[in-house]
Amino acid sequence: MSASAYAWYCGLGLVQAVIVFLPRAPHPRWLAALRAHWLLIVGPAAVLTGVTFIPSVASAWASSLSTLALIAVPILAALGIGWATRIHHPALALLVPLLLAVAWATPHGKTGETAGLVLVALSSVALAVVIVGILPITVAKIGIGVWAAVDLSVALAHRLEEASRPIVLATPVVGPHLQFQRVVLGSASMEYADLFVAAGLGAVLAYEGRRRGSAALLVALFAAISSLFFMLTDALPATVPVALALGCVELWAYLSPGGRPLRRSDMSVPPPAADSAVTSPP
Repeated sequence: MSASAYAWYCGLGLVQAVIVFLPRAPHPRWLAALRAHWLLIVGPAAVLTGVTFIPSVASAWASSLSTLALIAVPILAALGIGWATRIHHPALALLVPLLLAVAWATPHGKTGETAGLVLVALSSVALAVVIVGILPITVAKIGIGVWAAVDLSVALAHRLEEASRPIVLATPVVGPHLQFQRVVLGSASMEYADLFVAAGLGAVLAYEGRRRGSAALLVALFAAISSLFFMLTDALPATVPVALALGCVELWAYLSPGGRPLRRSDMSVPPPAADSAVTSPP
């Protein structure tokens, strides 16, 4: 592993850390209505996500997933910057067509890849805020841990590169070769799921009203440490640093004065609060 490759991967780890900071915790009525039927909504999505870990299924669906990402990511990115991030305003959604145009014009250039990374990051925040807003908080935490555990088990079986290859190579069936199902920074890349899980951690902490500085720092630290394993392999599960950060902040909260084990009340989401047009980080 070269020093530049290590630096690029650490850079993506920093992107994950920044994403942990971004989500806010809105409480619109429509989200509360969906929360009442969370299992019917999230259950099928979880099953569909799970089967994509099967290489044969991933190969068969890769182009369709890439096309879906091309359509959904700009829409979700507009929702992210206009509603789901800590600093948000509907007018900021006008930046999304500009970023899409840059990514469309130079899909394989540094500028285009950076624009694509911003779009994917914003879309992952919007999706995470909605999903975590629907789910019981404890279920969301368990989901992060299970996702990372599955990723790690596939990596330990030396099948992570095989499972990731269809997603890495897939391109939309229409339009330019924009790969919004993954992000690229220099010589390193991560899949959409890696950023979504980081956004999920940020959304969990936001809905619980907890600070995210320590969690973000831990994500960056664990990503830097895990990247050393590139000396042994060409693919790493980037969801593991996020799950480890979640485990550390949960353990710290449990051991801190006033800490307590998970209780039934932890399954609920905090009561609605008034939304403002623009919010700033605390």
